[in-house]
Amino acid sequence: MFELLAIGFDMQKRAIDLHMQGVEATRDMVDALERDVETALAAHRANEAGAKAMKSWLSLWGVRG
Repeated sequence: MFELLAIGFDMQKRAIDLHMQGVEATRDMVDALERDVETALAAHRANEAGAKAMKSWLSLWGVRG
């Protein structure tokens, strides 16, 4: 009887370990997505700054856009 109980506890522990691995993988994916969003926002700001600089440069030479 105690052997069955021990086997049940071992199976439950393995299931919990697998679940925790899934949770850790999910956290890693969320961290990666947050970095991707930060990178995309930085690229967007750089693109806007480049566009503004180009407009200023063209305006300096009298080109209207």
